[in-house]
Amino acid sequence: MRKVKQLNVAPTSLQRFLQYFPLTSRHISDWDAFRNDNGGETFRELINKLTNIQHGLCAYCEINLVKMVEEQVIYDREIEHFHPKSDIPHQSDWMFEITNLFAACKGGSETNRFGEKAREGYKDTARCPPSKKICGGTKKDKILDEQILKSSELPISPPLFSVSILNGAISVDENACHQTGIDPEKAKATIKELNLNCKRLCQVRKRILEKLDADYRKRRASLKNATFTQIDALLNQMTAQSLAVKPDGSLPAFFTTIRAFFGSRAEAFLA
Repeated sequence: MRKVKQLNVAPTSLQRFLQYFPLTSRHISDWDAFRNDNGGETFRELINKLTNIQHGLCAYCEINLVKMVEEQVIYDREIEHFHPKSDIPHQSDWMFEITNLFAACKGGSETNRFGEKAREGYKDTARCPPSKKICGGTKKDKILDEQILKSSELPISPPLFSVSILNGAISVDENACHQTGIDPEKAKATIKELNLNCKRLCQVRKRILEKLDADYRKRRASLKNATFTQIDALLNQMTAQSLAVKPDGSLPAFFTTIRAFFGSRAEAFLA
């Protein structure tokens, strides 16, 4: 998980919708009405804005929410409510409060699209778990506001999570937590409740780290008798190439994993 920005105000279309569906008469069916409003355009405007401000990554696991398959755009995303939208008898409008909304992956529920029976080229083991779901798919309607971290409230730096190159597992940097005034136990609960160390995510992160390491070794070997200055320049170049925002405004998937690989160089680049 990384700190993500949130929208400052609700999109115009959502504001219009709420004039007809005010908090005073909120009902669980209002969400379906919102999804269908104006032929789905109101929903699409909101999820597109959330996706864009998060640079295309899931607010929890950091998988890319939009991918290209055979020049076709494929979506694996939904609007995630940090506090359940089903908690209606409350003074806060959890269903539509803009600071409660994030773009997240579908938690591994798209088995027909990405699973074993999917079309060739569509199969994606990072998105389709053989067992438990992740992110909002496992959190569901549990109220965890005080138990887990909200991605928009994470510090920009230092990163609270590290990633093991041995198995791709995420762990909590307790020193970073203490430095930023965050309870390490809350960070650990975030990993557990969102199932961020499930087998498929660990495997993906491990492959990313191994690829970065192999790429570094290959590029260093090509330098021949490289000096410290050359190695330093190579690592700085790789850091910038690996962490930079893409032309479409998105960040590389599993951003925190890449950040962990480059360590202090990543922090210097992102500062």
